[in-house]
Amino acid sequence: MNQLLRNRELHLFAEMKAGNKESFNYFFDYYYSGLCIYAKNYIGDLSASEEVVQDVFVRFWEKRQNIKIESSVRFYLYKTVYNQCLNLLKHKKIERNYRQNYLIQQNNLFEEQWSLYNESELRHVLNQAMSKLPPRCREVFELSRFENLKNKEIAEKLEITEKTVENQITKALKVLRKELKDFLPLFLMYLS
Repeated sequence: MNQLLRNRELHLFAEMKAGNKESFNYFFDYYYSGLCIYAKNYIGDLSASEEVVQDVFVRFWEKRQNIKIESSVRFYLYKTVYNQCLNLLKHKKIERNYRQNYLIQQNNLFEEQWSLYNESELRHVLNQAMSKLPPRCREVFELSRFENLKNKEIAEKLEITEKTVENQITKALKVLRKELKDFLPLFLMYLS
């Protein structure tokens, strides 16, 4: 940019600061298209670039009295558009991260609720199936699977043989497999 054009722009800028809209229109008409292309190189979206440049020009007019330009209006406008592009990109990144975190949280919440529902449903079905076991068979099975006692410990506690404990567990598993056939994968996971 030659010195003559720079001096002319600084003069026009001084007139714009004083409220001359024609001076502002000069800057808008002269730089708008180039600034849009410049912004598009950073943002990648022409309509978003146009919005950035329009916002820069709106602020350029509204804040004209507080703006200090000593060297080049062109430099000021390009630098301001550059900064706005960076701000937009940062904002989009924050927004994208927020959306991703929100979706992850919603998915985790859904999985947790689904898990609780499945566990609740499984407990209900398991209790119904367990109620079909003979009392002694149920007691042996509960000691084995829910209290994690070994067959020998169950035999001693109930004063029965280990073979009887094994038979009762086998009998319970047979009944439960039949009753819980639709829930067997969940049931096995629950018991492990």
